[in-house]
Amino acid sequence: MLRRLLEPLAQHYSDPSTIEIRMVRQEVVTTDRRGDGKRQIECPELSLSVIETICKALGNWHGLVFDPDTKPKLSTVLPGGHRFECLVGPSVQTGLSLAIRCKHPFSPSWQQLGVNDAVRNYLIGAVSAEKNIIVSGATNTGKTTLLNKLLECIPEDRRVIGVEDTPELHLGRFWDGVGLIAAREEGTGAGMITWRQIYDHLMRATPDHPILGEISTQNAFVALAILNSGMTGFMCSIHAESTHQAINRKFEQNIAWSGNHMPKVPEFLRELVDVVVQIKRSSDGWRRITDIYEPRNDRFILQDGNFLLAAA
Repeated sequence: MLRRLLEPLAQHYSDPSTIEIRMVRQEVVTTDRRGDGKRQIECPELSLSVIETICKALGNWHGLVFDPDTKPKLSTVLPGGHRFECLVGPSVQTGLSLAIRCKHPFSPSWQQLGVNDAVRNYLIGAVSAEKNIIVSGATNTGKTTLLNKLLECIPEDRRVIGVEDTPELHLGRFWDGVGLIAAREEGTGAGMITWRQIYDHLMRATPDHPILGEISTQNAFVALAILNSGMTGFMCSIHAESTHQAINRKFEQNIAWSGNHMPKVPEFLRELVDVVVQIKRSSDGWRRITDIYEPRNDRFILQDGNFLLAAA
């Protein structure tokens, strides 16, 4: 029944090249496809009442509550792993804000990521040397896709432990690895544990590579604790418009918003993070690496798409 309800949306997000679909008003879908960019499509079958029915069904499926009057926001996952976010009602000027972030299996080539052999070899070498790496980018720029691309550079026998609140990392080939899922909020999800509890487990589970998903207010403090523990091979992603912002503002902002306090976070990161990789989205729907910065050495390896041979 759920799949039948989802069919009007699925016809847009089921295309493997689709990166995201959005709705900001009823009966109109915006698609963002790789190599095609954005398009607007009239969809009279997707009325507001249909969207609300879909949200109620998804909520029931996941044990969540959606009600247009009392709980008008739903954050969940569709069949296939696609991330679903919807808000209806007076908090939206148009009455509807919906986004589906597609998780179709896709591993871009290094050429599609806009890098030459020298940049590719540098990144593979950084992963092999167990450098601590942050993938930085704005929303929907392919940060997780790039993180999974870097994971491909790790031998399958390594002890890779991924920690996320929504499973997006490709960990299946690591036969001594495991994926851990943290509760997005305290007290939600039967049997789920908090980020703090997962951190305690991680410290006793002997990872060669601790991999966090996206840094948020819930896990920024945990990420810093992992880095401060002396572990290497750490990787994560973060919402930031530049490598400078990733180091100097975003971690500190997430920690502050979580209610924690830690002084001199940028200085801390510059001591413990080896590489920040910036990825950006272009108008044609492709995502490309534009900058690579080494905080410890205060130098760019790649800047504005230009490989700095002298620095490397």
